[in-house]
Amino acid sequence: MQSMLALWKETSHPRPALGSNIKRIMPPSRQAIVHAYRNLYRAGLRAVQYSSPARYGLRSKLRHAFSSETDPIPQPSAGGAPARTQRFPKTFSQTRIDNTIRFLNTAGTRLGMEHTIVKHLCFVEWRREISRLPRSTTVMKPSDWDTLSLIFDEYDDTIRMLNETMELELR
Repeated sequence: MQSMLALWKETSHPRPALGSNIKRIMPPSRQAIVHAYRNLYRAGLRAVQYSSPARYGLRSKLRHAFSSETDPIPQPSAGGAPARTQRFPKTFSQTRIDNTIRFLNTAGTRLGMEHTIVKHLCFVEWRREISRLPRSTTVMKPSDWDTLSLIFDEYDDTIRMLNETMELELR
């Protein structure tokens, strides 16, 4: 009985060769990247309904995300608060791109939760600029900057968790 079990294990479950379980990840072609950029831009414009402030923010975010080097973006800070950086993933996932395009198309066609999320994403990114903060930067104390940076950090974590849950690439 023991030898039969050993024979079954050897024949039905062969051990993989050394290094065979490593998947080779091929970088996407230039055409795939260009198509993804154009489709995301088109769907994003539909989602923001071609509004003037949001379309330029969308364009700059897409340009940065698809640039050859994805260096961190320094977020504005003043007072005594340290400058924050926002990093983008360097991987290209076609399924995540497709899910994001579907999400943005849905946001553009109906006024549901998707539209509200996109609207708030655009508004928060617009308000993040130092010239558009809720109060004048000369009036803000260092404790106010700490609170503001904590709020933006929690916001970034929420967007990151939404992206992980729905397999999206919202930024």
